[in-house]
Amino acid sequence: MTPLEYYQNQSSKGIIIEDPQQLFVMQQLQHIYFNLLKEHQKRQGIFSIFHHPVMVKGLYLWGGVGIGKTLMMDCFYKSLPFPEKMRMHFHQFMQLVHQELKKYQGKQDPLQLIAKDISRQAMLLCFDELFISDITDAMLLGRLFRALFQRGMCFVMTSNTEPDNLYKNGLQREQFLPAIAMLKENTTVLHVPTLTDYRLRHLKEAGVFYSPLDETADKNMEKSFESLVGDGPVTTDPIMVLDRSIKIKKRAGKIVWFDFSEICKVPRSQNDYLAIAEKFNTVFISDIPSIPSSDKDTICLFISMVDVFYDARVRLVLSAAEPVEKIYIRGYMISEYTRTHSRLLEMQSTDYFL
Repeated sequence: MTPLEYYQNQSSKGIIIEDPQQLFVMQQLQHIYFNLLKEHQKRQGIFSIFHHPVMVKGLYLWGGVGIGKTLMMDCFYKSLPFPEKMRMHFHQFMQLVHQELKKYQGKQDPLQLIAKDISRQAMLLCFDELFISDITDAMLLGRLFRALFQRGMCFVMTSNTEPDNLYKNGLQREQFLPAIAMLKENTTVLHVPTLTDYRLRHLKEAGVFYSPLDETADKNMEKSFESLVGDGPVTTDPIMVLDRSIKIKKRAGKIVWFDFSEICKVPRSQNDYLAIAEKFNTVFISDIPSIPSSDKDTICLFISMVDVFYDARVRLVLSAAEPVEKIYIRGYMISEYTRTHSRLLEMQSTDYFL
């Protein structure tokens, strides 16, 4: 089944709602699909030893929240009949890169070695939610993208941000500009305007967000925790994450409860959240405050945490001083928080857990 056929099949079953804008994107992905199949056949054929890998031009799909970017990329990815492909959230990819850098520590030009390893495993990389806020990641990516493109890697990626605004206002951004130019040269940049937020279409309140912070919110958090845990043993012992101890309010089985100050107010990274998502399927976070525009570290961590938990399908149960849309109302991360806002709303719906 081709990507377009897969999308239409899902639509005919009522799993998704067919959308003209999405159909246009699927037609572009269909073109990439057939080009990848041709290139894959050449790389696997009897004369492959004489075939220099040719890069298939990919797609950079960007637009607002809830327009189905991830859904469309997944229709494309699932349709490809060969195993030489990788699909991951961008946070996971950067975690992989940093792990590989440690492995090749002391080697000359380790990014070339990483690119070689990746290109041996895949001819296609699919990234979900490309978002760059860290100077180290920005500097690494420029060189890594170049090495991967040189090895014939095809990229299909989604983002809330157009390429020219990636790492906007970041430190030493001028050094990242060549990476943006490479993305624009080697992918077709396609913008999907926001007309319908499909995440909100089937939003049904599931009782997993309590505001304001008062006695009622505390009781509801306790009641939710107890109903999920049942008769299971509960402990308040700290958990170990990446060889570091993190205080908790309590935990039982695959359910853990943090105070916001322990999970987003102290130095953390997406690696912490990825490790937590591997251990727990339900995370309680209490006492989320209003985050001021001056608190850049906290809002960055909060956005990163929600992204990781959303992608891992972790259930979030929260208590906050304000409704979701008012937790962060101004600051340099406000456009990124728009995505977080939408995801938090979806994570309150029953559909999220299906």
